[in-house]
Amino acid sequence: MKKLPVFLSLLASTLVFASCEKEIEEMKDPAQEVAAAAATVQSKPELLAAGPWHLTSLTLSTAAQGAAATPAVDILPRLKDAQRDNQHTFKADGGYVLDEAALKAYPEAPQQTTGTWKLNGDSLTVSQPNVTRHFFVEELNTTTLRVKLAQDGSTYTSVFSR
Repeated sequence: MKKLPVFLSLLASTLVFASCEKEIEEMKDPAQEVAAAAATVQSKPELLAAGPWHLTSLTLSTAAQGAAATPAVDILPRLKDAQRDNQHTFKADGGYVLDEAALKAYPEAPQQTTGTWKLNGDSLTVSQPNVTRHFFVEELNTTTLRVKLAQDGSTYTSVFSR
């Protein structure tokens, strides 16, 4: 009978220690993690076509021939609201749509202007009726598109966000 309390205390301590056992975390194979990450990496054309873009920054830098460039000036605040709310959509099939969004510069202007785009390395060409522009892509990721346009001694740097 004297052994019953000892036996019960041993049984109770076994149950207590068993309930305190730590959960074992499942270790993932590093090769599987790399393969999963590679599968989710998008190409530049896929990043560009993943959704609409809107202008969040526009700077201008000018340089006379043979002179140093002037410091970049933020010209986004000088744009009309109708230009700042535009949405630019690069479609996966190479189509481009410039949507005037909520505000239009001119009531008679079409809501959307279509064109085409082509990305070759860091060179983005956007063609619309009567105009083709060649941009240098400085940055392209899931949330930011930064392009430069050099034209007549001026360099425009545009930053777009989703």
